[in-house]
Amino acid sequence: MLMYNISMGIILEEEQKGFTIIEVMLFLALSGFLLVGILAGTGSSIANQRYKDAVQDAADALRKAYSFVADTEISTRDKNESVCKYKDLDSSEAGRGRSSCAVYGAVVVINRDTIQTTTLIGKDYYDMLVGVDHKESGWDDSDYTKIHQSSATDLDILNVLEANNLARLCSDDTGINCTTAVAGHQTTQKLKWGAIFKKPNSGEEKNQDLALTLLIYRSPRDGSIRTLVYDDVLRDELNNPINYDSIDANADPKKLGVFRYIKQNEDGTNNDKFSQKNVFFCIDSDGGDSYADHARIIRIVKNAHSQSGIKLEDLDAEIKNPDTGEPVSCDKE
Repeated sequence: MLMYNISMGIILEEEQKGFTIIEVMLFLALSGFLLVGILAGTGSSIANQRYKDAVQDAADALRKAYSFVADTEISTRDKNESVCKYKDLDSSEAGRGRSSCAVYGAVVVINRDTIQTTTLIGKDYYDMLVGVDHKESGWDDSDYTKIHQSSATDLDILNVLEANNLARLCSDDTGINCTTAVAGHQTTQKLKWGAIFKKPNSGEEKNQDLALTLLIYRSPRDGSIRTLVYDDVLRDELNNPINYDSIDANADPKKLGVFRYIKQNEDGTNNDKFSQKNVFFCIDSDGGDSYADHARIIRIVKNAHSQSGIKLEDLDAEIKNPDTGEPVSCDKE
């Protein structure tokens, strides 16, 4: 705006105040770009933290299984029922402080985004060892002999003891009011924030969902904890995954539970067997951009005997499977 100065006889231009429309638009545009950058960084940080939570949660769930097996205070009885009422173990009640069946460990099924843990229960080893009513309990002389053989493996003994994670639960001793159910306890934990278990990349196989079963058991002979691995979920005779939440009440538990796999190991007639080996698997963010193209690797050490056998491998470490010498990678590309 122009102004005339009378005293000086000249025309002055008045000093302009405020911002032009162009300056305002530039300011808003730059602020928008900064805000988008801040929000994007915050979103990525949240995604990374959620991913870390999912990884730690998975490792903790596996460690809990080992803690359960290692707990020397494990009881075959809880406040409401006795596992010794399971018909296919022993329907008779034992005396105070004694039981004719025992807890031998846990069966852990890892399937895509869940960890399901059930209790491994069988007939009492020491009753068989000293020959207490072994014939009345349905054990023949060959079982009695095998359990005393020094060459018998832990799985041989667990087979004789009919160790299983399913049983016939009976409300009385008649054998009529019975139903097939999980023997002992069952827990199911889902991975947080949409994360999923994946197999490590191998050859042309990449980004495949994980299906795995761990048999974490306490040796009947010496009480040491050991781990065996089966490369799939447990299945029924029709090859369908076993759903422990909806078991047929009239089903034969020995054909559904882990017992049939233990027996197959002992028989040597089937390749669906547990084995000792290092296990590697990936925790994938399922399409998220956490850790760029990497997923965290969890390792279960061969024949792990405690929760210290659960290892979180470093992101940038070059990892090789000691069983095969092959590199282990969770790269998405």
